[in-house]
Formats: sequence, C-alpha cells, structure tokens
Amino acid sequence: PLDQLLAKMVNGDVVKNTVRFTIPEGWTVEQIANALAEKGLVDKQEFLREVNEGDFSQFAFVREIPAAAGRKYRLEGYLFPETYEVEKGASEHEIIARMLAQFEKELQPQWREALKERQMSIHEAVTLASIVEREVVVDAERPIVAGVFYNRLRDQWLLESCATIQFILGKQRERILYEDLQVDSPYNTYLHPGLPPGPIASPGRASLAAVVQPAQHDYYFFVTKKDGSSEHYFSRTYEEHLARDAKSRGSW
Repeated sequence: PLDQLLAKMVNGDVVKNTVRFTIPEGWTVEQIANALAEKGLVDKQEFLREVNEGDFSQFAFVREIPAAAGRKYRLEGYLFPETYEVEKGASEHEIIARMLAQFEKELQPQWREALKERQMSIHEAVTLASIVEREVVVDAERPIVAGVFYNRLRDQWLLESCATIQFILGKQRERILYEDLQVDSPYNTYLHPGLPPGPIASPGRASLAAVVQPAQHDYYFFVTKKDGSSEHYFSRTYEEHLARDAKSRGSW
C-alpha cells in the first residue's frame, strides 16, 4: 500500500484536502469576506462577526488594538494579503487566525523597535500603512508618500487622504467630489486631524516597510502624473503643488 501511495504521489494522483485562495494588497475586510463567501469558504456574516468579536487574544498585536469609537471592523488591516492554503471545511475563526498568524510572522522585531522610537503603536503604523497602500501603486514611491504623511502629522496638518474618503464611500470613485470631503465620519482625514480610528485596508509588505522606514524629505504634497505611469509629482509648497497638478492635467 505504501508503494502504491508513493506511486500515486509521484503521479500527482493524491487529492489534496486543502483549498487555496489569494488576498491582494489593499483589500478591505468586506472585500475579503465577499471573495471568500463567493468561493463557498465562509459564511459572510459569521466571518464579519468573528472579525469584530472572535477571541484572537493569542496575538499580542490584537490585544493592543484600541477600542476606537466609530471604527467599522476591529481586524481591518490585519488580515495579511497573501496566498493561503487551508483545510477544506476550515471555520471562519480558523481562516482569520491563519491570516493573523501571517501578519505576526511579517512583523519584524526591529520594526517594533523603530516604531517605538517614533512613539508610534503597531495599530497607528498599520493604519498609516493602509493609507499608503491605497494611495500608491509604484512600490518605490511608498516610502516617499509615507514621508509626506509623517511631515503632515508632525506639523499638525490634516492628512487629507482621498483614500480615506473612498473607504467611507465604500466604493472606488474616479473623482472625489467636494461634497464627499464634507462627509461626517471619523475616517474623514479632510475634517479630522491625525490618523483615522483604524486601517482602511490590508497593507502589504512594501507599505508596512515604508511606514517603518519612510524617506526623509520636506515634501508635503503629491499628485498623480496622469501619464499612465501611476507615479506622482512631489512638492514642498502649495504653489508648487498647484503648478504640478495643472501640469499633470496637461494645462501647463
């Protein structure tokens, strides 16, 4: 029987009792819940209930998540984007625990030290990394954009991140309208100073690393080049920013 089993394994005949799924960078808890429910891996409502109420206190970073007013999902930002293989029939709790274990694995000890020096909690770092994740496409720019947000935070400017508005709206919009910026939500970084009450998506490795080691510069603004490159122009002053914005729109 062992020989037969080995022969079957060599021939690829063994049916694996596992299922694979991929969570892309920048997905929200709701997007993850919808995708897993569509695959028949979870019950969406049960998954979301576990996200908010399940006991995952074995993870130190979960114990450190503050009870923030107005936060939508407790574990938003912590379900690490990766390709997973889980047992068929795994429970919602087990699937979430697997993603949290991956997040813990990614959390390098030196990151904790670097954040401590910045007087920043893991939760604040994941929140900022999630904004960087949703604002930036080109990995090389992530540390620069993280630096922009750190400069704004340091000088007590509003973060004014469009990505936080997209999160409130619950859908991707090509253009953010002026009235969108007035939406009353603790996630609205055009109205409320500092970071929102929690992450707005699951940041990947590059965005987390960018927040731990941001670029040092004196930029306060960035605008998409609109040339198909997904890159940005960076500016020190508002005047520079307006000129670059006009240039990116082809009206300079």
